[in-house]
Amino acid sequence: MTVPELIDEFRQLADALGSAWDFRKRPERYRRTPERAARLARINALIPEMERRVPAGTLAALMEDPEEDVRLWAAMRFCAIDDELSNATIAGFCEKVSPREALALIEHARAPPPGRPTLAQMSVDDLVARFSDACLREFWTRHCGRGRIPLDIELCNTIDGEVEEIVAELRCRGACDRLLPLLDSPNITTRAEAARATIRIAPERAAKALEAVSKSGDSWELGRAGQSLRSYEEEGVIPPRTPSQS
Repeated sequence: MTVPELIDEFRQLADALGSAWDFRKRPERYRRTPERAARLARINALIPEMERRVPAGTLAALMEDPEEDVRLWAAMRFCAIDDELSNATIAGFCEKVSPREALALIEHARAPPPGRPTLAQMSVDDLVARFSDACLREFWTRHCGRGRIPLDIELCNTIDGEVEEIVAELRCRGACDRLLPLLDSPNITTRAEAARATIRIAPERAAKALEAVSKSGDSWELGRAGQSLRSYEEEGVIPPRTPSQS
């Protein structure tokens, strides 16, 4: 087979098999049939041959293929070619952005904020913008890990500290109310952090936002939101919730 034929067959098999990430799309593909077993055997035989014969750049390009299943198969099987792009392809699928967008957001999460101006030198508008940006970076730390662990917990904790410093500066200026609109942010980490920042000035609204996060199904934020709510109950910031709420 020629290299184009190898690539074409890989793309056809990936489409026929579907990825391991979304069984809801064309679920008939995942039935345990002799045809599926034969396709799996064929793609498993095809991949080593592709690694030997197909240029690395061409294999990496499959991680950005227009077809989702092709991208995901390539990301899982050719990760040694470009581990960062492989990770970004899977992250992009999870967060519904392109691999390149995911790669840029991961790189942005890893980059520290500028040292100048200092928080004390920034306007309230700029502090709110910095808060939003820090929350977005914190969210993307779930895709900044290395190897088999997707979350970079050290980076997450570092950015969480940045968020706390921004909130402290806003609190000193009596401007935490400027974060209230972020309780409706499309980003779950931003909503959760905004709720924690405003719980003492708008306890009912902030608690409602945290409650929603705690029931969201988000594997990282739901636990943190529940823990925050329990702490605020113990401190008397919000009234005790009923068993159905907790």
